Amino acid sequence: MSQESSELVRRTFEALLDGAFQEAAHGFHADAVWHNTGEFPGPLRCDGLPAIVDFWTSYAELFDDQRTGKQEVEQVIAEQKSVVVAVHAVGRWPRSGIPIDVRWAAAVQLRDDKISRVDVHGDFSKALKAVGLEP
Repeated sequence: MSQESSELVRRTFEALLDGAFQEAAHGFHADAVWHNTGEFPGPLRCDGLPAIVDFWTSYAELFDDQRTGKQEVEQVIAEQKSVVVAVHAVGRWPRSGIPIDVRWAAAVQLRDDKISRVDVHGDFSKALKAVGLEP
């Protein structure tokens, strides 16, 4: 993977995290697939760009409070066929107000310079292992 691929993933994830879904959409293939873990809120699988944007629209509600909610890309590592991205998310569950402070990671596959598949993992080491890089 090239530096350009890493930057594409970083820009796309930063746009998602900032709620700039139209901007983020430019980084995905129309038929992209997003797989979540069972612990992640929302569907386990999102097929196609509209489903991914719907998921992120709902997920972003957890971080609407600008005083306590934030998400940021912490790290991006490129491998031959994939990019691994680490995210830190801090916010509150909308109904209960219970604090959220989690780190999660995703293994991202690209095709023709766009994201074609995202597999969310519970932590960075699991995402690294999924793409064949041992932590």
